[in-house]
Amino acid sequence: MIPKRVKQFYMNVTDIMKKEDYDYVAEILNKKELSLFTKLLKSEQKHCVRIAKDIEYIIDNKEINNIEIIKNKDRLIKVSLLHDIGKTRKKLNVIDKSIIVILNKLTKGELIKFEKSKKIQCYYKHSEYSYEILKDMIDDNLILDVARNHHKDNVNEIVNFFKVIDDKN
Repeated sequence: MIPKRVKQFYMNVTDIMKKEDYDYVAEILNKKELSLFTKLLKSEQKHCVRIAKDIEYIIDNKEINNIEIIKNKDRLIKVSLLHDIGKTRKKLNVIDKSIIVILNKLTKGELIKFEKSKKIQCYYKHSEYSYEILKDMIDDNLILDVARNHHKDNVNEIVNFFKVIDDKN
């Protein structure tokens, strides 16, 4: 767990958005979706791009043989870019997230009960917030389902696949 978190911290601090990343995103999202995407912190934007490119690579290089995942490649790439849009409700920088992760560990998961902190609640509930934001602009149940459930275990094969890629990034 700790090495994974150290890697995530390092990536969030060092891996920056480049012109080619913005070009890539602009090819996939419409103007309204792109406007939402640009409200994310740069580190969150890059996280989303890494997921999208990983999914594209895995499917294009036939590293997975699940027909449902393969046929939904474009939708999975789109939701990769939008799945954390709920984090725009209360922005969490890299230090905020690191502190929350440490406090969560120290409190053995009890931190979620601290409802007065909008940052803590956003950290835990951003997937539900993402769903709430996206449901009025996207009429695609797969995208909405992945956005809403991307931190839950054993929802379905598509969400499980997405969750693995998200956790890695």
